[in-house]
Parts: sequence; C-alpha cells; structure tokens
Amino acid sequence: MTEQVLERKEALRRAVPDLEIDENYRIVGREALKNNIKVRTVFLPQIIEIRGQAFYNCTNLRKVGVPNLSTIRKEAFFGCSNLRTVSFPSAFSRMEDSAFYGCKRLGKVEFEKNNQVQRLPNRVFSECKELSALVMPDSLEEIGREAFYKCGELKALHLPEHLKRIAARAFYASGLTELELPGELSDIGEGAFLKCKALEYVRVPETVKTIGKWAFHGCSRLKVLEVPRDPEVIGEWITNKNCVIRCPKGSRMEAYANEYGMEIEYL
Repeated sequence: MTEQVLERKEALRRAVPDLEIDENYRIVGREALKNNIKVRTVFLPQIIEIRGQAFYNCTNLRKVGVPNLSTIRKEAFFGCSNLRTVSFPSAFSRMEDSAFYGCKRLGKVEFEKNNQVQRLPNRVFSECKELSALVMPDSLEEIGREAFYKCGELKALHLPEHLKRIAARAFYASGLTELELPGELSDIGEGAFLKCKALEYVRVPETVKTIGKWAFHGCSRLKVLEVPRDPEVIGEWITNKNCVIRCPKGSRMEAYANEYGMEIEYL
C-alpha cells in the first residue's frame, strides 16, 4: 500500500458530516480540513499519520476513529472544541506540541496497552477544561511543559512508574485532589503543580534530584510536603509558607524550611 497523502483540496471535496477515508490514503496532509465546520465524525482506518493543523479549529468535530495511527503532528486538533474522547491505538508512538490544545470539551483520553509513547509534548492537552478521565501509557518517561495546563476537571490520575520528568507548569491549576509521584521520578519542573488548589499531601520520591521553584506554590490546601531525601536542586518557594515540610533532621530541606519560615516535622 502506498503512503498516499490526503491533501487539502481533496479533503475539502470529500468533507461530509460523517467522513470515512479508506482506499489507499495513509496520511492526512497539513491543514487538510483546517477550519472546516461540516465534519462531525471521522473514521480513518488506514491512516498512520495526521500532519500539522490537519483538523485545526474543526469546531463541530466530535469523534475520531484512528485504529492504525502512529503519529500526530503539531496542532493537528487544536481548537476542536466539541471533540469528546480520544483513544490512541497500540501502534501509536508520537505526537507533537499543542496537538489537542483548547479542546475544551474533551473529557476522556486513553492510551491503549503496548503503545510506545515516551513523551507527552508541550501544551498537548492544555486548556482541555473538561478532561476528567486520563489513562497514560506505561512507556511514558516525560510530561512536557504545560501539558495539562488549566485542566480543572482532572482530579485524579495514575502516573506511570517509569516517569522521570515533569516539566514546567505541566499541571498548572489542574483539579488534582491527590498525587502519588512514581518511584523513578528525577525532575519536578518550575511551577509543575502551581495553583493545584485541591492538593492536601504530597510525598516526593527519594529519586528526585530537582524540585523547581514554585513547584507546589499556590496549592492553598497543601498541608504537608514530605521530602525524605535531599534533592540536589531546590528552587525558591517550592510551596506556600503555611505548608509543613516533613524531612530528616539535619537535612538541607530542614535548612530550607527554616530559611523560608516554614513549619518542620521530622521523619
């Protein structure tokens, strides 16, 4: 089967409310249906790649079926404000920045078993305000900058055990009520959980080497930040002054808490 590209002219000619692309097409071209308001559902059984801005601002798009998809390029579904669910098949391996930015009614995201996604890119689900159900891939090692920025309905999630890095503002102002950080985590970026106002307790794994500034600042209900082992880098004001720092006696975290006037409990 040839990797024929569905380009914009042909895509617009085919555009109907329930769009199915079969035949020999393997790639949806750049801006193929950008700003199209006709399409409501899309079934792409043979498509392996969706290129940049292919469905950008398709405000009536509600459902996408992509059983063989492996790659989504930059801003492919940016602003698809009525898209409700997304399921990434086992063959899926890569997506680029802002792929689903501003899909404000996107409620459920699921990665099927055995896919090899290692990184969620910058702003990939930023401002998906109704995102409440999220199943991440087991292969995930990094969550990019502002990946879940202002996802206010995201109250609970399971972070994969091999996750190593959470970048700056990844969960800024999300709705998380609880947080269990995985045992292989190394870096918590600047403002990673800034303004997560429902969090009450966080334990930082012993593997963490960096806690960026403001990592848990603005978490107004956070009562305890437990840090059992000193990170190599501790940023400014990692949490609010009224949060208790739970740490070993004589540790750098104890000195840090004293410097910032925070209450201390010893492990």
